[in-house]
Amino acid sequence: MSTGSALCRLPLFALPAVLALTLLLPAPIPAADATAPTPDAAQAVESGPSPEERAAEAVLGEVQSALDSKDYKKAVTLLTPLTKSGNAEALYILGRLTQDGRGVKKSPQRAVTLFRQAADKGLANAQNALATALATGDGVRRNYGEAGRWFRKAAEQGLAMAQYNLGYLYAHGRGVRKSENEAIDWYGRAANQGLADAQYSLGWMYLNAKASNQDDTKAAHWFQRAAEQDHLKAQNNLAYMYAEGRGFAQDNLKAVEWYTRAAERGYAEAQYNLGFMYEQGRGVPQDYAKAVEWYRKAAEQNEPAAQYSLGLMYDQGTGVQRNLSEATRWYRLAAKNGDPDAKAYLRAQNRK
Repeated sequence: MSTGSALCRLPLFALPAVLALTLLLPAPIPAADATAPTPDAAQAVESGPSPEERAAEAVLGEVQSALDSKDYKKAVTLLTPLTKSGNAEALYILGRLTQDGRGVKKSPQRAVTLFRQAADKGLANAQNALATALATGDGVRRNYGEAGRWFRKAAEQGLAMAQYNLGYLYAHGRGVRKSENEAIDWYGRAANQGLADAQYSLGWMYLNAKASNQDDTKAAHWFQRAAEQDHLKAQNNLAYMYAEGRGFAQDNLKAVEWYTRAAERGYAEAQYNLGFMYEQGRGVPQDYAKAVEWYRKAAEQNEPAAQYSLGLMYDQGTGVQRNLSEATRWYRLAAKNGDPDAKAYLRAQNRK
């Protein structure tokens, strides 16, 4: 019945997340002294904080304690007087709370207003937050051009997330002229600060770049840096590099090790790839039952390649009792989810 063998299929390679911009507002709200310096920071150090600034710092310390204990209403109460006096950090934090609806009514529009007020005062986190809202259309009309300008302001202050986001815009040509070199530059700045998303994306750029920038060794290096921070896509891609001998000497044992790390944490593409390795006996003893187990885990997450491969296993009675109706069910699911081999198989069946 089947049109081919799962053994001839290639492992899946993870692509950079299209919606990565939405993920890069800092999840924990930073402590009052954790943001990038404002333009007049050097002068402030020389003259020392004023009594008003010391009082604001004390309140922000109380705010952080309230946030740590998840007492968001108390945090809002403490922040409100500071925002009225124009404290940039308070404006930013209240914007985050307002954006998420923590301790205050959720209002993306109001959050954008607060971010803009803090961004105008030079606060890098607020500039990144405002740019992210502009890039995603959250509480404001989407405007990639303006987003790029604000990302650049924050990136030039050294904020890793803004550097990553600016690299993302250059990689995709959103609001700026598409530029592989600029994307690599800004991803690289963020990657060197340890940002896993940037390390992963930099690896992707080096792997898929034009001839002058393409470099499997650098790609493998950055996938490894991100993988060591438990970045699931990077773990999958690092395993792929070992399996295919790209950037490293081919090492199926290492490939299985990294596929397993991502698969055990639920990453569907790695689960499929691990099943593939068990089916082929690459880096592990050949074990069709294990292959079925991992294909099924991925298939149940709607991974189309795994659905098709699981259908083949049922079709051929490999690692599982032969069941043609179950095979057809998985073929149909795979085709529905876009798998080309499953679509071809079903078309062939319909012509009979």
